[in-house]
Amino acid sequence: MKKLKEPTDVNYTPTSFHNVTIYTTPNKLIELCEIYDIEYYENNTGYDKYNFDFEFYVPSEDLYFTVYDWKEYEPLHLDTTYEFHIGTRDLLTSIKAKEIIEENICKLNTTILR
Repeated sequence: MKKLKEPTDVNYTPTSFHNVTIYTTPNKLIELCEIYDIEYYENNTGYDKYNFDFEFYVPSEDLYFTVYDWKEYEPLHLDTTYEFHIGTRDLLTSIKAKEIIEENICKLNTTILR
């Protein structure tokens, strides 16, 4: 399993949406951030284009990506499944990021990630 880290300015690369999404709950993404000690943006008011923005970095792949809800325009229920966009530098990286985040979410209920 690929471990996630909080990105630094050195790891940051501009991202775009390449039509790759993941279905999960905000709480599962928050739990991943808490386990890996990763900060995330939360403004769960529904007044902006997104309520949550999670930034991840995978050192073994030198892979930076973002996961965010898009245009829900209402506060998200933390235990409800939503479609989250994955932002990366290109389509192949988006697919790889999706696999990594899905694997980490799958492990949440079965093992300790560290």
